[in-house]
Amino acid sequence: MSSNPFRERRLLLSADLASVTHGRHFVRDTLLEWDLARLVEDAELGVSELIANAVRHARTDVTLSIAAADRVTISIADGEPMLHRPFVPGGDEIPESGRGLKIVAAVSDDWGIEARSGGKAVWFSLMLPDSATADADLFAIHRSASAAGQGDASSKAGVG
Repeated sequence: MSSNPFRERRLLLSADLASVTHGRHFVRDTLLEWDLARLVEDAELGVSELIANAVRHARTDVTLSIAAADRVTISIADGEPMLHRPFVPGGDEIPESGRGLKIVAAVSDDWGIEARSGGKAVWFSLMLPDSATADADLFAIHRSASAAGQGDASSKAGVG
C-alpha cells in the first residue's frame, strides 16, 4: 500500500509555443503546492521538452497530466497517433533540435511513449525526494521565511 496519497492534476494546452511556458508554470506551482520543491527543476525541464515536441510535431492541443503517489509522473498526450522515431545526429554534427527526449531521459528516473486512442502520450517519472536527506530545500526555506514575514530568504540561505 502506498504511504503517499494519490494526487493528480490536468491542464489542456493549445498547440502553440506559449503552451511551453504555461505548462512549465503549472508543473512548478503544482509541485510547490504538493511540497515537492526538490523536483521542480527536473520536472520543468522535462515538461518543457515534451510540450515543445508535441507542439512542433503533433500540432494538436495537448493535455498535460501530473500525478503523484510513490513517484511523480508527468505526461503529455496529443492527438497525433504517429509514433516518431527519435532523431539521432551523426558524427560531430550539433543539431539545433532533436535532443528533447535525451534531456528527458537524463533528468528522469523513467520515461516512455504509449499509444492511446486518437493519439499518444509521452511521459516521464521522478522519484519522490527522501525527506530525511541533509540537502537544503531552498524553495522551502524561502517559502517558510516569506510566510514568517522575514522578507528575502535568499540572502539568509546563502543564495544570491
